[in-house]
Amino acid sequence: MSHVREARMLCRKTVDLFTLLSKTQEAAPAPSPSDTNGPLTPTTKQRMGMTQELLALVTGLAHYLKILIRIALTGALKLDREFGDRDSLTRFLESLHALAVEGGEPGANRMKVKVRTGAGQMVTSDGEMGPIGGGSDAVVSYGYRSLAPESSGESPFSPKAIEAAAAGQSSNDGKGGSTPPSDLCAACKTTVEEDCVRLGTYQRWHSHCIKCGTCGKIAAVPVPPKPSKSSSTDNEGPGGAPSGGSGSGKMSTARRPPAKVNEFRFSIAGDTQVIPAGTRRGGKLIPLPNTTVLVNAIYCTSHSPHETWSGFEAVSRLEQYAFLLNVALRRLFLLLKKKGVMPLIPGM
Repeated sequence: MSHVREARMLCRKTVDLFTLLSKTQEAAPAPSPSDTNGPLTPTTKQRMGMTQELLALVTGLAHYLKILIRIALTGALKLDREFGDRDSLTRFLESLHALAVEGGEPGANRMKVKVRTGAGQMVTSDGEMGPIGGGSDAVVSYGYRSLAPESSGESPFSPKAIEAAAAGQSSNDGKGGSTPPSDLCAACKTTVEEDCVRLGTYQRWHSHCIKCGTCGKIAAVPVPPKPSKSSSTDNEGPGGAPSGGSGSGKMSTARRPPAKVNEFRFSIAGDTQVIPAGTRRGGKLIPLPNTTVLVNAIYCTSHSPHETWSGFEAVSRLEQYAFLLNVALRRLFLLLKKKGVMPLIPGM
């Protein structure tokens, strides 16, 4: 089911909302009697314009969010009726419920560990029971595993991070301190706005930037170009500026296969005998939440030297949009904290 345009527009309007909130704090002085009783001053006009823009953004957010929920609900019903997946609707509603209950709590534990039982069931860490599915030992109650606090690091809105900020210290979460995470490609240093490749949570590459240093093979799966009749709004990236995954000015809504990450490995700068930035699992490097892996070179499996590691993960468009919102929210938090707008007392 087509959903790329709606997800992209929801991401873009959310980023626009964050931008407007940061500008509102720059031009929001207390109104004077002349602002309310006399002619409109430039400051009052500017404030009224921001209010109208805010209402338009909130209306647009509600519109696209409603469409996406309807698409997801339709997809769950289709899985049930046409493919016999009787639990699809239940899983969808449970995810919405978990988001409603835990979404406002930055310290909520979203990662659930599967414990297999002898009755063909699995019990998660919160005590819920359900059928065994997938080959992973951990699931998330909602969202993406790579963006759960257990993987991405502590939220800047958590009580621990706010207390550390009030004391002028770092919360030691790697990406929630004084330096926001980057949305730039680790290779070409341009914004990554489409499906891509990640190593851990905060190191990301365009799919075509994962390239073998020996033969030049790339991880991106070539897709035949199709003529697009979409409007200029559809061609704008989440940040509002035209962009494309390969550097073009247009962004396609056609579904693309995931990057061929299993065919690529990387070497690490420095000593490869001791790797403090991650854990080894059968030659796969899994970065810890608070660390950055210094990738020295990338190779395909046919030309990789002995001391190389796997660990690249393919990222879908929706997951990347969620990551961009994560980055934008953290940047907004740091900006408002510098201006003294965000309270530095937990619960205030």
